[in-house]
Amino acid sequence: MVAYTNYLSDARPRREAESLARRGDQVDFIALGEKNRPSLETVHGVRVFRVSQLRYRGGGGLSYGFTYLRFLCAATLKLVRLFWRERYDIVYVHTMPDLLVLVGLIPKLFGARIVLNIHDMMPELYMSKFGISEKHLLIRMLAFQEQLSIRLADKVICVHDPHRDVLCRRGAPIEKITVLPNVPDPRIFSSEFSTPRTDDIFRIVYHGTIARRLGLDLGVCAFAQAAEACPGARFEIFGDGDAGEELEAQIAASGMGDRIHFSRKMFRVESIAEMIQGASVGLIPNRRDVATDYMLPVKLLEYVHLGIPVIAPRLLAIQYYFSEDQVAYYEPGDVEELAECIRRLYANPGERTELVRKSAEFAKKFHWDGLKEELYKVIDEWPAQKNEAA
Repeated sequence: MVAYTNYLSDARPRREAESLARRGDQVDFIALGEKNRPSLETVHGVRVFRVSQLRYRGGGGLSYGFTYLRFLCAATLKLVRLFWRERYDIVYVHTMPDLLVLVGLIPKLFGARIVLNIHDMMPELYMSKFGISEKHLLIRMLAFQEQLSIRLADKVICVHDPHRDVLCRRGAPIEKITVLPNVPDPRIFSSEFSTPRTDDIFRIVYHGTIARRLGLDLGVCAFAQAAEACPGARFEIFGDGDAGEELEAQIAASGMGDRIHFSRKMFRVESIAEMIQGASVGLIPNRRDVATDYMLPVKLLEYVHLGIPVIAPRLLAIQYYFSEDQVAYYEPGDVEELAECIRRLYANPGERTELVRKSAEFAKKFHWDGLKEELYKVIDEWPAQKNEAA
């Protein structure tokens, strides 16, 4: 596996890599460097090879492009060296960027197959991040490289049905695509392991990336509006990102610094599960734009699997999977309605209990113990075909 990511804090690649390792596959993972972590270590049966490059934090499109290119080159060199020794059957690439699929071309020439797991829709994400339209040259180039990457891969995985539909509308063959929802690892995120708090603190939690499109500034504004009516409430934010500095300044200016905790750092997946368990509410404050409409936030699914009621915006992918009685919906960007959701759930523990009961239907239907079989099918198809051919 190859991904431009910090292995320990990225739930999706870890869950898939470690699920394959647990069933007996040899899994090597090439990832970004992490401070205070060795260049090679074994994590739950997965050998993690770290390149010297750290994750880039910044706002420039060209800078992002160069940092992706640098990782592509470093990962390709690492993979080629490993391939001569290990002769991998599968090169499994997690995006972004989509063109990271190129790391697998030399192994493919010698019989390996490429799986491309498309985490995010790059054209829509860049439209959102840099405020440009789909007609912009950069967006047309991103759409082209997305479809080229799909052609170079033998199999493609995407995160939900609306995502697959967009890829197909742009030209991807539907028979090449497997939908594998990004549900949590039940060994880490499960209501069985969640211990409710016994004190009177009403904990609103958010964890993950801090970016403008993800609306943490709106969440802080809504919490400040609701704070007077919710004297026992706290807002806990675990994460970091490009908008971290601005969010820190906003929290200070809001006068809520004693009731809003912002970590300004990312955490291992296991640590996050421990930090948020027993929370009163999980908050999804995403703005609406062309990218967020197609996001099914993994943090939402983690809250649901931990038995935490969720406040979420009415966005396309979320509404596709969650009914009106499974999450507390508000119009994206509407701070007053979001604040009212906070006040309402604070005052009505019975409503929180009912949201947990109804959202458990999703957790039961979309559970990794069943979905991982789809991953195994994608991985196992080709060895059987090669054996038949032989």
